Amino acid sequence: MRNVQNSTAKLHCPLLFAFASLFAVAPALAQTGSAFPPACQSAEARQFDFWLGEWNIVQEILQADGTWLKLDAATKVSRALDGCALLESWEGKVLFFWEGMKTAELLRGMSVRAYDAEKKKWSLHWMDTRHPQFAVFEGSFANGIGTFLRATTTAQHQPRLTRIMFSEITASSVRWELAISTDAGANWQPLWVMNMQRKK
Repeated sequence: MRNVQNSTAKLHCPLLFAFASLFAVAPALAQTGSAFPPACQSAEARQFDFWLGEWNIVQEILQADGTWLKLDAATKVSRALDGCALLESWEGKVLFFWEGMKTAELLRGMSVRAYDAEKKKWSLHWMDTRHPQFAVFEGSFANGIGTFLRATTTAQHQPRLTRIMFSEITASSVRWELAISTDAGANWQPLWVMNMQRKK
């Protein structure tokens, strides 16, 4: 019986050592696993990192009479897919006269964005509770400003460009603007502005 117990103890020791070693290296493995994949390590692929975190927003939405309505909102931006994509979760009240809205309504939205190294462009996919399908914008950053475009048509079947811009970027604030053009970008009409302040 003593020989059996000794054999069992000998078996347990290597197993215990293996488990102890595994727990010892687990933090290192976790850190290695959190590193960005090679395709997502470039400076271009990290251009949206300034936006990570939680933000309070003061919206300015153009009204039919030419005035601007101010409404509060909030958004949260986090990394996904080992840092190769960013996820946004947005919520606030909106009043879009160009969509026939008469009173402010709660809107929830989400976006997914990722950098395409072959195209050298970002793709932005936005969906919300009013329009539950993705609208896709493409563009890039230049001189500290991100410009992203989407080509569609008006109700009269005329070409229309919709533009999203990120500007005035600091560690604690960002300006976002949505504008449209019906003359191939020669002139732009801003419709929706968001002034974001990082939550403390």
